[in-house]
Amino acid sequence: MLPESPAVTLSRAVVRYGETVAVAGVSLAIARSHVHALIGENGAGKSTLLRAIAGVTPLDQGTLTCPPQLAIEWVPQELILAPDLTVAETIFLGRERRGRGRLLRRAEMRHAAEVALARIGCGALATARVGDLSLPVRKQVQLARAFCAPADVLLLDEPTAVLGAEASEKLFVAIRQARNRGAAVVLVSHQIEEVLRIADTVTVLRDGQRVSTDPTGAVDAATLVTRMVGRPVPSLGRRAAGAGPVLLRLRDLHAPGVRGATFDVAAGEVVGLAGLVGAGRSELLATIAGLLPRSAGEMEVRGPLAFVPEDRARNGLIPTLSLRENIFLPAPQRWPQKWRERAECERWIGRLHIRARGPEALPDSLSGGNQQKVLLARALRRTPKVLLLDEPTAGVDIGAKADIHRIVHEHTGAGAAVVIASSELPELLALCDRIVALRHGRQVAIVGRDQATESHLAALITGAERSPAAAAERSGP
Repeated sequence: MLPESPAVTLSRAVVRYGETVAVAGVSLAIARSHVHALIGENGAGKSTLLRAIAGVTPLDQGTLTCPPQLAIEWVPQELILAPDLTVAETIFLGRERRGRGRLLRRAEMRHAAEVALARIGCGALATARVGDLSLPVRKQVQLARAFCAPADVLLLDEPTAVLGAEASEKLFVAIRQARNRGAAVVLVSHQIEEVLRIADTVTVLRDGQRVSTDPTGAVDAATLVTRMVGRPVPSLGRRAAGAGPVLLRLRDLHAPGVRGATFDVAAGEVVGLAGLVGAGRSELLATIAGLLPRSAGEMEVRGPLAFVPEDRARNGLIPTLSLRENIFLPAPQRWPQKWRERAECERWIGRLHIRARGPEALPDSLSGGNQQKVLLARALRRTPKVLLLDEPTAGVDIGAKADIHRIVHEHTGAGAAVVIASSELPELLALCDRIVALRHGRQVAIVGRDQATESHLAALITGAERSPAAAAERSGP
């Protein structure tokens, strides 16, 4: 049973987007001093429910009941931040602290911002420009803004999707503290083990409907996955490694955020990049893709290359273009034949199980996981020999993750080389033939699949385990 005195109650809630019913008659009680998790596949209605509770999306039917003057803080999955503001200005945007004459109390806001950042383990400076920060750090700033306010209800949509393990643990501490202060916390997450650890109650949604609501102690991961998906989920296990020619070769590569990367990737092989936030994973992939300048070292790429970036909203999809237009960027010919593009787009929608109304739908009408699949379709359409994936399954459900892993396996089976950066060590262990451990921009080890374990990799990327490269890092450049 839920605790008494719910902060928010939804009764037979219905939300429609045109002909699509995103939420179909959901009833839910969100209790105070409680962490309530919402889980389900991409498109199940989780984010729509959060937007309805936040007052961003109105209900088409049903009722939402809450006490007057309820303070609600909503952290959407998307990063909606002004890049030219400082971190402190972002945290206090719209609720600035002012003194006499309405003058801004900047020093006070900087100090309060530093406290909020420290609460969730963010090392960014309060005076830093938001646009200069990495995606994980920008997400922490977005979270710090929510935790800085005295909220009665915290709505967190995939807050750990782009965070590493250490940053996620700091966030969990902040969530527990908010719960202990009496706040109601609603958490959307695709990480089932994370939900079972942090939440008191878990609600499963499927196709816009509530399937179940249970105390987390009464259910296990297998039961929740079965309720979420409603079908068998393919195993995410490893496949046989390839042994083809080398398609990517790096020798002592230096670039912004990268110091001395040296490894090869062969046809049919998946090489992973493991590291904490700021370790240089994204910078290394961006350098290989040609987006960051190489300052020293050698790099050789044999064959066409495609890159799927980490930040799909900022560096991936163009929201005003249709799925067809996004998948075919850049246009393959001067006068593209829309009917051919539409037919091929429909094939990709089917192959990657993209839940969309059709090729002419806009990206904003898709869930985050389906947007990620659109980016993957754009990359794979070019049949690249070298495929670079930066957090390809961030914010996607277990079924979509299995689909993406399957596509990676199919692509390497066809003779491609894949480099994947992920903050999820279990994902790297499931997918990769070898894993490059990075720390503070340096390559500290390369671990083969037979020696790779989660504890071993965690020790390498945190510096708890000594290695020759780690020793060189301590002695300086």
